[in-house]
Amino acid sequence: MDIKVFWKRYNLYIAGGLFLIAASALAVLLFSRDDGAEAVEAFPVREFTEESEETPAEPLDASIFVEVKGAVKHPGVFEVPKDARVKNVLEMAQPDADADLLTVNQSMKLADEMVIYVPKEGETGEFDPAAGFGSATDAESDTININTAGIPELTTLNGIGEKKAQLIIDHREESGLFMAPEDLMNVPGIGEKTFESLKPYITID
Repeated sequence: MDIKVFWKRYNLYIAGGLFLIAASALAVLLFSRDDGAEAVEAFPVREFTEESEETPAEPLDASIFVEVKGAVKHPGVFEVPKDARVKNVLEMAQPDADADLLTVNQSMKLADEMVIYVPKEGETGEFDPAAGFGSATDAESDTININTAGIPELTTLNGIGEKKAQLIIDHREESGLFMAPEDLMNVPGIGEKTFESLKPYITID
């Protein structure tokens, strides 16, 4: 059959078929683009900038508790920032006029449950200025008997607060009396370094 004759007879069918093919291809292309856009919206990418970075939370233990005893106007337990120094808590406790501050290292950083003892001028007893606070002993006794002392006596020891004093008593009641001063290191929270600072001021007799 001649091509011209064929085209005259079937041109409408051919044109319609080409139109349907083109329309189908366009529909498929548009549908694919819509799916891609939805996928991007479903899984957005978060852009991190300096402004969007989260601010670190404040530490839970932002403060500590220390006790001040001796020649001060306001003895007791004080809550202070964890980076405070002995000088800061002494300003709160207000040393007496006859307080012997030469025995107190006011630049030392405080620690939780620390006991700061400020002696009076001329007060008897040994003091350790390097330790940052006064002697753990009082004027009437050179040492503390860790086998008989209660919480009030134990808390006069440097670095021994009420919690550690109670742990000492609990250990004593559960395990029996201390057979040697070194046994104090068996109490939770009291290590070798702490024991060495307490050793001159404790006894088992």
